[in-house]
This record gives sequence, C-alpha cells and structure tokens, in this order.
Amino acid sequence: MNTSYKDGEDMGKVTLEHVYKKYPGGFTVVHDVNLEIDDKEFVVLVGPSGCGKSTTLRMIAGLEEISEGKISIDGKVVNDVPPKDRDIAMVFQNYALYPHMTVYNNMAYGLKMRGYPRAEIDQRVREAAEILGITAYLDRKPKALSGGQRQRVAVGRAIVRKPKVFLFDEPLSNLDAKMRVQMRTEISKLHHRLQSTVIYVTHDQVEAMTMGSRIVVMKDGLIQQIAAPLDLYRHPANQFVAGFIGSPPMNFFKGRLEKKGDKIFFNEGAFAVGSDPRQKEALGAYVDQEVIFGIRPGDIAAAPAGSDPDRQVTARIELIEPMGDEMYLNLNTGKNTFIASAQEGDNVKLGGDFKAVFNMAKTHFFEKEGGKIIV
Repeated sequence: MNTSYKDGEDMGKVTLEHVYKKYPGGFTVVHDVNLEIDDKEFVVLVGPSGCGKSTTLRMIAGLEEISEGKISIDGKVVNDVPPKDRDIAMVFQNYALYPHMTVYNNMAYGLKMRGYPRAEIDQRVREAAEILGITAYLDRKPKALSGGQRQRVAVGRAIVRKPKVFLFDEPLSNLDAKMRVQMRTEISKLHHRLQSTVIYVTHDQVEAMTMGSRIVVMKDGLIQQIAAPLDLYRHPANQFVAGFIGSPPMNFFKGRLEKKGDKIFFNEGAFAVGSDPRQKEALGAYVDQEVIFGIRPGDIAAAPAGSDPDRQVTARIELIEPMGDEMYLNLNTGKNTFIASAQEGDNVKLGGDFKAVFNMAKTHFFEKEGGKIIV
C-alpha cells in the first residue's frame, strides 16, 4: 500500500506576514506575527494559556478573521478564502465527532459532502484506518471508544482529506498521561509517514520538545523565539523562554555581578559563584549591576572532593523527590529556593545540608529588567 499522501506539487508552505488579531475596544491578542513554515515541517506553537497560539492557528484555518497582515498557503494569499477552500484539515481538543455516526461514517462524512465517488471514499477511509490501527472499530459509534481511540478517529477524519496542511489544536489535552505519551509518538510517526506539513498547538513544553522540528514560543500574543528544540533549550533568547522550556524549569536567582581580581562573580547574598571565563567579556558591562542568574537543575550536582570552591553552594534540603536512578532536591539557601539533581548514591537527608557544585559553563545571565539574555 502506498502510504504517502503527498505528491511534490501538493506540499503546503504556510507564511504569516505581520499578522494581528484585534478585538473591539482595541484589545490585541496577536501582535505582528511573522512566521514561515516550510513544506513537510512539523512546527509547534507553544506558550501559556492566553498567549495567542490557538488564535493564530484559527486564523490560519480561517476560523478567525485576521485584523491586519497576510496569510499564505502554498504561495496563495488566503485572507478572504473560506476555511473549506484552504486545503487544510484541523484536529480539535474535543474530538468533535458525530455521536450518531459510526467511525466509518465520521471519517467519510467530509468526503461525501464534497461529492467524492463512493469507491474513493471507501479506499481513503480504510487506508487511514489501517495507518491508525482503528480498522476493527469502523462499525462502532464514538461512545463505544476510549479517549485515545476517539482521537485517532479525529485524526483519521483529517487524513482522508489529504490536505496540504494539518492543524492540531491541543489534541491530547483530554487524555491521561500514558495515552498522551503514546499519541504524541503516533502523531510524530504519522508525520514522517505522510510527509505532510503540520502546525501543532500545545501548552505542554514536553510535547513541543519531543514533537516539533521547530518550536514557536509565544507570550502575550508575541513570538518570543523560533528555533529547533535543543537550540531553545541551550540558547534561550530571554528569561521567559529559558523558564518555560525544560522540566524541571530553570532555576533563577537575583543578585549582583562583582569583580574580584580577574574573575567576575555572581553574588546572590547567601552565596557567590565565579562565572565561566568565556562569559567574562559579555558580563563585563554589567559589573556592579543587578542581574538574573539562571541554571538548570541538571547542571547542579553533589560537589565531589576537590571541586572548585568558587563553584560550590551549600543549601538546606527541604524536599527529596525520587525519580528512579536520580532524584530532585528542593534546596534553600536562606534567601532563595532552587532545584538540583542528585544520584542514588549521594548522601542526602531531609533537613540536612547539601554541598552542590554549579556547572558554570552552562549558566545563563539575563538583564533584570525585561529578561533579555546577556550570555
């Protein structure tokens, strides 16, 4: 069976140019979005609730009118094109299945409304059902299916359309944790199998990191950064992106930069650590100023004997979270709390002191006002 749903000329490229969404009274939910999504890309829009990601997706779909700007699909401006003529298929959070119809008829309905021949409808439905592993459920109605099976039907209804672009609006939010992991794996495999363009909206940064070839991080209707998952993780553009991407989230400390001899130290008040020599030039302009210091929990470990004292911090253990081979420690310096990682053999005791060593080569510094990255 040929499972590739695309021929070269049918690929979908999506471009947003200076797109705004404004509501009456001047309330703007999407600000000047510029985004180019290439053919076959899997792009994830991620951010907290109310950041404008779903509104952006709905404008691409034509379910929301744009206030300003231009949206193009496959080189054609679609601002005034109705949703049914945009050659897109959308999968929603709530499945949106017809309860009185069988799985087969739910998947076939859109094709019937477009006047496709019965034989072609049957071929498309059965091919999509085989890809998704739901052939055995074609005669069932949605009420006889689990949440994960219903979501597969919703995805299948989109697949049979063979659209240029698939749009997913938080499709896994109603599933339990185990099923979410399984479904995100299946959707990723599906993308590779169909070689389609996918735009996927989620508030879950783990979904974004594991599924997207590129991630668009949004906050308050503004794009904060567009990058590949590991680039976002390693090189965040600002404090918001650094704190949003990564689990557990990055630790942040407020403090001052001080110069001691030829080294620049970050002084939190309860501790001071020496910066990495490669950061010296960038940090030099901020000496004697307050900044935000960031370090991920995985870059803090138990200090081995002989480790550099300029990188050590002693803090009290307030909580121990066993995670199997490793554990996360909630620590308190007396001024700030933060999270560190520890190994099974480390000597840790609730209420006791933990001598940590910071991997200063993987730290981040941000401006206190606005959170712009320094280094």
